[in-house]
Amino acid sequence: MLIRFGCSNFRSISEYQEVLFTATTLKDQQSELIEAEGFNLPLLSSLAIYGANASGKTNILLALQKLIHLVLTSHTRGNTTGVNRTTFKLDDSYLEKESEFDIDFIFKGKHYHYGFKINDEIIIEEWLFSYTYSNRKSRKILFHRDSKESKAFYYGKGLKGRNKIIQDIVRPNSLFLSAAAQNNHEILKGIYDFLKDHFRFRFSQDTHEVQIAETLQDSKNIGNIIGFLENLDTGIKKIEIKNQPLSEKRRKVMKGITRIINENLEDSQADLFSTPDEMKELHLYHDSSDGKLVKFSLDEESLGTRSAIALLIPIFHVLSNGGTLIVDELESSLHALLTLQMIKLFSQRETNPNGAQLLFSTHETNVLCSDILRRDQIWLTEKCLAGNSILTPLTDFKLRKEFNIQSGYLEGRFGGIPFFGDINKLFNKGVE
Repeated sequence: MLIRFGCSNFRSISEYQEVLFTATTLKDQQSELIEAEGFNLPLLSSLAIYGANASGKTNILLALQKLIHLVLTSHTRGNTTGVNRTTFKLDDSYLEKESEFDIDFIFKGKHYHYGFKINDEIIIEEWLFSYTYSNRKSRKILFHRDSKESKAFYYGKGLKGRNKIIQDIVRPNSLFLSAAAQNNHEILKGIYDFLKDHFRFRFSQDTHEVQIAETLQDSKNIGNIIGFLENLDTGIKKIEIKNQPLSEKRRKVMKGITRIINENLEDSQADLFSTPDEMKELHLYHDSSDGKLVKFSLDEESLGTRSAIALLIPIFHVLSNGGTLIVDELESSLHALLTLQMIKLFSQRETNPNGAQLLFSTHETNVLCSDILRRDQIWLTEKCLAGNSILTPLTDFKLRKEFNIQSGYLEGRFGGIPFFGDINKLFNKGVE
């Protein structure tokens, strides 16, 4: 379960910014809070990030994805030299400054804090701590790595395993957690697997039929998805996935694509890709006027319906298994009421018994005037004059409980909205 995460010197984020899923002492009752084992503070089930275009909403979400990606790949797929990072580009001094990423989470009833600092060349610092409940004084160091020290690695008594053996094979540009997991460290492998499996990201509105069909086929939640779509009055009564042989024309196209890919791979990876004999097709059935089921292809459905199906797959996955779903622009191609219903799935214990969490960016202001989100579930991004992003919780603003947040946001009282110049000037150039 996610408690918080933060970063600095990443894309539009210059100085350290963080996102907190810990609930405040507000008396707002809209969304039920999560009581997590091993953590004595209530957690939020969902969190919305608002802001103007290019204010940094997406970059906040990408920061969490970058943290997870480096953990999963820095040892196995990392370069032999250097660290792949994207710094804040609007100030040359940040090219030389370190970037920091860190995260607090609950795993098997225990609170952990993991993080690292990097530059373009090496891992400067890396650490993993554990806590008893939320008491910071109870911190136990599992490991701490500092490239500036003569003895770079320190291990706490609680970290049993082949620490020093793994230490000897860790490259300067590789995370110790990543290397330890690849070498089946008895404790760190569990932390690695949690970070790998707990988070699901959605940054694009991908409604490709084959991908949706393959994901749906592996899902145990088709019934829940159909039930949700029925309640939306989409008319969909049944979903069917079938393997269909490739047409001759499609086979030729696929063979050509496969040949080009294989020709550009290294020798050791030659012929890694092959042309499939079949492709998955998704069939959606609607009720006709005489009560019969009529088959439709996915392409015959509206973009909104296709987007809803694609998004409901990961939503019901985390609701069923626990986990955190991160979605950029949740409302994309969705009706405002549909967006609200998706958020509501996370806000009620009946539909979210496993403490799943939703972190999303959005422009949908109807959420602000709904009775779904508490004030501490609303955060705002603002682009400063220097081009860097600042993230602020709505609770930083002193508001009466009955204050109309939607109107206040659109009026610019909290920032996070675009500033428009005089558009008429674009059409009056050269006019006396």
